[in-house]
Amino acid sequence: MARTNRSRTDLHALIRDLDARCRARAAGLPDDTKPSDSWAAVLFLVRAQPFLTPLEQIAEVLEMPRDITRVPGTRPWLLGVANNRGILLPIFDLGAFIEGGKPPLQGRVQESGSDRRRETRGRERVLVVRQDELPCGLVVSEAIGMRYIKRGDQVAEVPEGLGASKPYVDASFLLDGAPVPVVRLGRLIADPLFNAAMV
Repeated sequence: MARTNRSRTDLHALIRDLDARCRARAAGLPDDTKPSDSWAAVLFLVRAQPFLTPLEQIAEVLEMPRDITRVPGTRPWLLGVANNRGILLPIFDLGAFIEGGKPPLQGRVQESGSDRRRETRGRERVLVVRQDELPCGLVVSEAIGMRYIKRGDQVAEVPEGLGASKPYVDASFLLDGAPVPVVRLGRLIADPLFNAAMV
């Protein structure tokens, strides 16, 4: 009996020691709590233009699907549909919508081609936005990551060349000394102009 009590005591001491060491190491980790005067955003690129969007609008960020099924008779910015864990996800090219023209689909679905084309495809991501429980995938050139944006860094200046995204831009915030527009992706995908994918 004494041996069992000692074993339990040793086990409890070991757990307390392990807990103390974990807490000491965790003290050096970055603090992920949001500053009170900031809001969380996702920073991404469409071609060379950086954009911010509120983090709560993004359900997930995916790699570019290998298999995208084209839908005949649709607008150029609707690349098609892909299977995302058993759910059909419409995939839209945000760059083609903003700037017009045809998206470079061939470079996305074929492995052949230049190294630059493969490198570009490797950086592309799909931002999954949910609107009324319906998922929508928006292809961006690069998803850079999450940022905390200070509310006091809002500026009146809106960059030029926003194309078709301008109606969905509320404001700009300084990021690394340059104004970056905030695009409301939920508002964009709810717009009948964007949703009118059929030609």
